[in-house]
Amino acid sequence: MSNATDDFIRVHGNLSYVNTWLKLISLVLLLVCLMLGGALLVKIMDSRVEHVVPIVINERTGDAIAVDYRVVDAAGEERSPFEVRKFCEDFLADAYTYNKYTVKTKLESLSRSTSPEALHQVREALKLAHRSELLGRNAQGLAEVTSYMITESKPLLKVQLYFTTKVLSQLDEIMEEDSSLGAFVIKPVKRSTRNPHGLIIIDYRQSPFQNKSEVQ
Repeated sequence: MSNATDDFIRVHGNLSYVNTWLKLISLVLLLVCLMLGGALLVKIMDSRVEHVVPIVINERTGDAIAVDYRVVDAAGEERSPFEVRKFCEDFLADAYTYNKYTVKTKLESLSRSTSPEALHQVREALKLAHRSELLGRNAQGLAEVTSYMITESKPLLKVQLYFTTKVLSQLDEIMEEDSSLGAFVIKPVKRSTRNPHGLIIIDYRQSPFQNKSEVQ
């Protein structure tokens, strides 16, 4: 009986020892999982934040280019006329230069530089229902700036931009052609990778425009 008792005690002791180590390993794994989960959560939250990055402006073209922070310090918040014009031209390209493959992406791009209120105004100006009909006929749109003027620079930027839009058929025949005046009210904001120019359209008005010489 003593041998059986000793065997039982040894087996029970070994099981307790193994169980203790298993519990310890499980606790360590749980802590590691919690740490990894926390790190992943922080990474996800951080990825949703717009990080301010250094921007270099090409004064000739108005392009805003994000650069490595180790190369150059962040540029000032002053916007040159070249940059404002480039911003407006990019806006028109997203709004009126399209085909059936790019139309969705370009419309989504407009939201990155337009406030929700102004985006509603822009969508009305674009006549999206009519555009859908044109796309159904494999048409494509083009836009060209003909005249540009900054009428006010502080505290908000106010810009008047004259432009022409064309709708071309598959055979590059002009299906529609219009001249318009776009009136922008633009607010400077912090530059970011999402919005390198650091400009947001907060009000947009568009009206048909016809040159007096054309009327005569």
